[in-house]
Amino acid sequence: MKTMIIYSTTYEYTKECAETLKEYLLGEVIVVNAMSDVIPQLDEIDNVLIGGSIYMGQIQKNMKEFCTSNVALLKDKRLGLFLCCGLPDKFEQAMTDAFPEELLKRALAKECFGGILRTERMNFVHKMIAILMKKSAAKEGKEAIKQMPENIAKMAAIFN
Repeated sequence: MKTMIIYSTTYEYTKECAETLKEYLLGEVIVVNAMSDVIPQLDEIDNVLIGGSIYMGQIQKNMKEFCTSNVALLKDKRLGLFLCCGLPDKFEQAMTDAFPEELLKRALAKECFGGILRTERMNFVHKMIAILMKKSAAKEGKEAIKQMPENIAKMAAIFN
């Protein structure tokens, strides 16, 4: 069984999640960064796992465009969708905003892999937004942004 993981990332957490997911999956697994790699043909691929990070409330534009323009091809695959999202309570809305409805309906798995704020890699504006997000979450008594590796293992189990 062949699996392709297609991801997009802003600060590399999604890349790390995609690589971890690859380690859990059985069979041949290809990992593709949609922001820098050419996405190979999907003809010979059985499973397609697609994900990206939510940044400023949206998934990366190129990932959204890829999914929208390839709905017909993707809906016939065993499909999994994931997001790296620092606000898991907004995961359902983020999924609805990120992926076409037809893909959401067909997906065998939809998972939130959590998030991590890497302020050392951010520009000034992004750092300020991250700091405000943290303060707002703390004020509302919400849990701090955290990684969710158990959901990576859960998705892999579904596709194994």
